[in-house]
Amino acid sequence: MNSAQFHLLFTHLPIVGLGLAILVNLFALIRKSEELQKFSLWCYLVLGIFGLLAYITGDGAGEIMKTYPGITDDVIEPHENMALFFFIGLMITSAFSILALYLVKTRVHLLKRFNLYLLIAALLISILAVMTGSTGGAIRHTEIRQGMYKK
Repeated sequence: MNSAQFHLLFTHLPIVGLGLAILVNLFALIRKSEELQKFSLWCYLVLGIFGLLAYITGDGAGEIMKTYPGITDDVIEPHENMALFFFIGLMITSAFSILALYLVKTRVHLLKRFNLYLLIAALLISILAVMTGSTGGAIRHTEIRQGMYKK
């Protein structure tokens, strides 16, 4: 597999996984389940790992894509910019979940609060996830690109 293939593999996991993590988080809060709330924290941590892998493989994928006709820096740059913001958001939520997992060992009463904060952050980051996925899809799919830049 080359960098572009790895990038595609790793980029879909944080986008889809974020939606699943949000659902787990919501379900955990509704059910008031400590186990599910802790699992939710682990979900955000794993998302950060996949986000890191996607980010690391991005430059290699971009270089491969530039060998295709019509794909230039102008097409790739909007995706790179959105991906950076999405990556930062994933890293913050992942770090916050690590902190939460450490602190709730002795302070279980903070578990719900951590999950609420992460849920809010994840909902905001999901906007970045959609924009990152859309701009990434526009690189190779001209039908998406034409719809994005219509005036």
